[in-house]
Amino acid sequence: WADGRKRVSIYIELEGADDLSEEAFQVSSGKRNVSLVIEPKQGKRRTFSLGGLCDEITGAKVVQKKGKNTISLQLQKKEERSWPQLVEKTSAGAAGNDEDDS
Repeated sequence: WADGRKRVSIYIELEGADDLSEEAFQVSSGKRNVSLVIEPKQGKRRTFSLGGLCDEITGAKVVQKKGKNTISLQLQKKEERSWPQLVEKTSAGAAGNDEDDS
């Protein structure tokens, strides 16, 4: 993945991606999640989804990198600020920290 000023790009390598048409890609997104469904006319349907993004996005689109069998899933940032990681870090101590040990 790569962090740009206005967008974050997620690179997905997929054998045969160069041969797919634009219609084979369906992208959906929420404030902090994105999903990509790749449905070729022939072959296996594939899904990529990611939740808990580091910050909010306003949308997403797919760009094919022809000649590389690579798809770039581009997430439009809500605010132009750096993302230190792609997804939120969860607190390691949060799980199992119940005080009710009876």
